[in-house]
Amino acid sequence: MRLPRRTTSRDSAQLRGGALLAVACTSALLLPACSNNAGTASSGTTTTPPGGSTTTPAKTTKAPETKQSPKLPGTKEFGLTEQQFADHVEKTQALITTCMSEAGFEYVPVDVKTVEAAQARVRHDPGMTRAQYKAKWGFAVSTRQDNPVRDTGLGPNLRIYNSLAPANKVAYNRTLFGEDPTADFVFTLDEEDFSSTGGCTRAAVTKVFTPVQVRGTYVNPKDVLVQADKRIVAARQAWSKCMKAEGYDYIEDQDEIIGEYEERLDKLLDGDDPDSLTGERAAALKKLHQDEIAVALADLDCQLKHSDKVFDQVETEVYGHPLE
Repeated sequence: MRLPRRTTSRDSAQLRGGALLAVACTSALLLPACSNNAGTASSGTTTTPPGGSTTTPAKTTKAPETKQSPKLPGTKEFGLTEQQFADHVEKTQALITTCMSEAGFEYVPVDVKTVEAAQARVRHDPGMTRAQYKAKWGFAVSTRQDNPVRDTGLGPNLRIYNSLAPANKVAYNRTLFGEDPTADFVFTLDEEDFSSTGGCTRAAVTKVFTPVQVRGTYVNPKDVLVQADKRIVAARQAWSKCMKAEGYDYIEDQDEIIGEYEERLDKLLDGDDPDSLTGERAAALKKLHQDEIAVALADLDCQLKHSDKVFDQVETEVYGHPLE
């Protein structure tokens, strides 16, 4: 079964124009730029008391205002801090364990390090550079049928799953994931969108995360801080021009590319297993692989030329270091 769309943190925000500014203005860090800083100065006034002498009221000394440094959002998913992230993962895993146990299945809570190790497999293979990965897998939409993110994220439960009889594997998957076996906890957490989850995963995340986060409509304030910067906007425009020069017409980022290839693959497969294709359909799938790899390499080239260094600079100015 093919991997679903997986985006990187830099490409996940799809905010545009006024929507981005509107959300940015809700951030404490950006509020001064969004508000009218009209100062009000009080001038001394004179009074004439009975008797005719003029006096000036004593000046009141105003205590100096203490400026509080704005608190930055965390750098983890949903703007969580490291501690908040760990708490959310542990609470979710505990709830999944209880739910699976009540359904008659063994499930061991997956620790935070394992979850982070699984996230590190999102469009990345150990020992490969970005260029090597894209040359082999493109965006991993049509090119690979395994699911290293899900398998790594299951931790000790992968062994439990593999030990089951075929019929019990189906039941285990359905109980844990619901209708979509690719909507595992790590993948949907990394996407900041739990809307496709089901089964015990869904039951758990709805008790730990907010309704907006579960629906996938949450806007990460960390992304807002970075992507509201005019230099980032300009870099994305330069990326688009670069892709056009390479023969590709994309406006925003690689999410558009991934979406296009998902649609093309779904249309070609029409619900069939990729391994079952023969003849013209098998040839079309091979061509789709080649096209995906070619556009992925063009995307990487344009990122390296126009956006990577800009993201690093802006992220360093905000957080003190690049976030990737």
